[in-house]
Amino acid sequence: QKASIYFFLYTLAGSLLTLLGVIALVVVHYRYSPDHVLTFSIPELTDGLKRLTWSRWHEVGLWSSPQTLIFLLLFAGFAIKVPMFPFHTWLPLAHVEAPTAGSILLAGVLLKVGSYGLVRFNLGMTPLGAVALFPLLATLAVVGIIYGALVALSQSDMKRLVAYSSVSHMGFIVLGLFALNSTGL
Repeated sequence: QKASIYFFLYTLAGSLLTLLGVIALVVVHYRYSPDHVLTFSIPELTDGLKRLTWSRWHEVGLWSSPQTLIFLLLFAGFAIKVPMFPFHTWLPLAHVEAPTAGSILLAGVLLKVGSYGLVRFNLGMTPLGAVALFPLLATLAVVGIIYGALVALSQSDMKRLVAYSSVSHMGFIVLGLFALNSTGL
């Protein structure tokens, strides 16, 4: 019961923040695009946001840039799905309580959805937010790599070992994504 509540609350909170981020992207695109097109199409939004003439959209600022603020909204949900340190606490509980097949689906599929979202939304639509927050993102990824590996070493339960090693492995993926170069990507 505790695992399901953690999973539900983390997923709900992250999904709501990501939904707000997507709505913000749609509103920015609608408001500042030359044609004022209202669309939820990912390719159209990605292309349209790159071509915006709104000067504030192209600012590189730590917290004041619209891209950075929207990046954080999107990142909240995807960081939970990845799961990235410190948003990972739902994962060990879910792995332990899930049947083996469910645990494999968690490690093999669900966690990768978060990294896909980071590539498609965060890097694709708000790249200047990634640039502004690079030091924080890289630090969290490295902490997740080391923390996940060290905690995995001390586990006697195989499912908890898989959970914490997944935190460590996904830290490598996030670090590669936010290295902001083609090799990392």
